Amino acid sequence: MESAIGRVSSSPFLPPRSWTYHVFLSFRGQDTRKGFTDHLYASLQRKGITNFRDDMNLERGEVISHELLRAIEESMFAVVVLSPNYASSPWCLDELQKIVECKNNLGLQIVPVFYGVDPCDVRHQKGTFEDAFRKQEERFGGDSEKVKRWRDALIQVAIYSGWDSKNQHEATLVESIAQHVHTRLIPKLPSCIENLFGMASRVEDVTTLMCIGLSDVRFTGIWGMGGVGKTTIARAIYEAIEDQFQISCFLANIRETCETNGILQLQKILGEHIHVSRCTFSNLYDGMRIIRNSLCNKKVLIVLDDVNDVSQLENLAGNQDWFGPGSRVMITTRDMHLLKTHEVCDTYEVECLDKREALRFFCSKAFKRDVPEEGYLEMSHEVVKYTGGLPLALKVLGSYLYGRNVSAWHSAVKKLRSVPDAKILETLRISYDSLDSMQMEIFLDIACFFKGKPKDKVLDLFEKRGYNPQIEIDVLIERSLVTVKQDIDVFKKKFDVLEMHDLLQEMGRNFVIQESPNYPSKRSRLWSPEDLDLMLTQNKGTETIQSIVLPPIGNGTYYVQRWRDKAFPNMSQLKFLNFDFLRAHIHINIPSTLKVLHWELCPLETLPLVDQRYELVEIKISWSNIVQLWHGFKVRLFFLYKFSGALSNSVTLAFKNLASLTYF
Repeated sequence: MESAIGRVSSSPFLPPRSWTYHVFLSFRGQDTRKGFTDHLYASLQRKGITNFRDDMNLERGEVISHELLRAIEESMFAVVVLSPNYASSPWCLDELQKIVECKNNLGLQIVPVFYGVDPCDVRHQKGTFEDAFRKQEERFGGDSEKVKRWRDALIQVAIYSGWDSKNQHEATLVESIAQHVHTRLIPKLPSCIENLFGMASRVEDVTTLMCIGLSDVRFTGIWGMGGVGKTTIARAIYEAIEDQFQISCFLANIRETCETNGILQLQKILGEHIHVSRCTFSNLYDGMRIIRNSLCNKKVLIVLDDVNDVSQLENLAGNQDWFGPGSRVMITTRDMHLLKTHEVCDTYEVECLDKREALRFFCSKAFKRDVPEEGYLEMSHEVVKYTGGLPLALKVLGSYLYGRNVSAWHSAVKKLRSVPDAKILETLRISYDSLDSMQMEIFLDIACFFKGKPKDKVLDLFEKRGYNPQIEIDVLIERSLVTVKQDIDVFKKKFDVLEMHDLLQEMGRNFVIQESPNYPSKRSRLWSPEDLDLMLTQNKGTETIQSIVLPPIGNGTYYVQRWRDKAFPNMSQLKFLNFDFLRAHIHINIPSTLKVLHWELCPLETLPLVDQRYELVEIKISWSNIVQLWHGFKVRLFFLYKFSGALSNSVTLAFKNLASLTYF
């Protein structure tokens, strides 16, 4: 047990210093090396504390006294094991004198352990210590000052707060000392978290959500897209509160570890933190049983970082019954559905930084300061806008641009508009790679065509193209790939709009471009007027194209005569064609596979719908010049959406004869 003497605190006026070791162990080898000190060393090591002890750290042939002195100077703490024969060793007394000097001059923290001795005997140098100093005075009689310095050092150490082995079980004593050092050490360690900037408020929000201090067991989910700062938030909270728990463990990169080594490896890592041998784990069931039995009566803090499968949660943190009162489990993930499945009620969605926060964070990487340097303001704003406030992108691009001149910045910013950064895409695509084939198709369609479009209308289009979109879009939302926001129409009626982060949209479009970088006609989707123009100019085969959508120009303007008298090659797999606002007389061979045709303001008077096998389910040709759609052939299923404009009597009569016609 810790003695009643007050805890030692270093002077707040001492300057910070560099260190190599967390703890310097000072002990009399013949008394404790193979017993108490060895166990204490191992316990500190298990807690991630770097120790120095002379029989483990010194290289053969080096002058031991010089190495010891330097090791003491480069340590944050000194644990002094005062055993019965400690003072009989001049070497130990030299160590002790140096430890006291470093305490006074460098702020070294001293933790005395009275092992098999009475603290009063040490302080007043009685018993074995009296005998030891009598012999030292006989040995160094000509250097009384040396012995006096040793006595003074021993007195100073003996009055500090310490640990007494009397009436203590050694295993309990060792663990108590190691935990005490760990608790005092954590606040002194430099944080691995850099300046949080906009993250500070998010850290505070999650900490509040966790309700630290209450006796219940609480799971907290931190959810968001890749690169948004989930791990940074979890790490900052972990470092701030871990000393309040009996056992703490940060299991990082769970997805990656599972892919390479499986969940059993993660159970073994967690087991090491609760002092369970790796060999104890032979299968997942044993791992679950041992983890639960080891932690059910302990107050623990566990972070499960980057979870991507519910089985990971089931095998590492099954439910609240696994942990003792006051325990907290933090889970970071890109998939909200995992948290719902595991019944994690307290969840926090991490959003991107706002413009002010993003600019400060970017500048900290690009200029090592909070504001842009002169001449870089406009380009800095452009990069920040490109990133959309995503911390990962801000960090990557800021670090890349650091130290470069203005011309290099101009070149880099120009490149960003056409070539996405590989490091950023690598992180973002992890969520995409977890999708099934239909989810991937819908994600790419939204990225290429439907970002910012009303959700209901997009769902309707997907249904008419043969998809089951509701559940698939829900998955995209849960995996932080798509968001839903509310908008208001001209009649002040609210409606949902599909959105996604600009970098996710860029990633999706880049995937499509990479299907055929040089030949747009060999891509599955076309949305760029330039790519469409290139396809027509090259007159290449388009058997791979599934969808063509021209983006709206806005401001009442049209695509005028751009492709006049151009003929589209055979598009045998085309399913969705949107030529809204295209005012060019072009020749289209519409394939029978086409399901949806949109062409507002179409300048043609007729469309070549001549095949009886058409799969069309929607035609939208508002405000067009169409007077005839087909030549007497019945379409299997036909929806007319906002049909307007001049129609001949024959066309009107033909529509009336369609048994499946529905008006919208």
